[in-house]
Amino acid sequence: MKPTLLLALAAFASALFLAPLQAEEKAAYQVKVPAMKCTGCAWSVTQELKKLDHVSDVYVDAKTKIAILATDSEEAPGEEAVAAAVKTAGYEASDYTKLKGTFAEAKAKLTGEKKG
Repeated sequence: MKPTLLLALAAFASALFLAPLQAEEKAAYQVKVPAMKCTGCAWSVTQELKKLDHVSDVYVDAKTKIAILATDSEEAPGEEAVAAAVKTAGYEASDYTKLKGTFAEAKAKLTGEKKG
């Protein structure tokens, strides 16, 4: 077989087998963490939010004092669970809301990156 055909087959096979490993995002949420001041603060909050059930991705921005999370289930962590996780990291949470858009869109907006 030609090397390009083998490469194409390998790419197709890996996409086919790895696709089920990626969790499909069901919803995205945002919470404010007003006392966050640095990337260390953001790291602490990120680590605690990642421990919550059904959370598939987390992004915390110390500059805007906002944490966003994606869920892999309709059963998202409730406001109390998110507030408790943020408190474990040493901070208070406020304004927990479900986002209308996706996690990727919210992250792009926070970071100034362009989607796609």
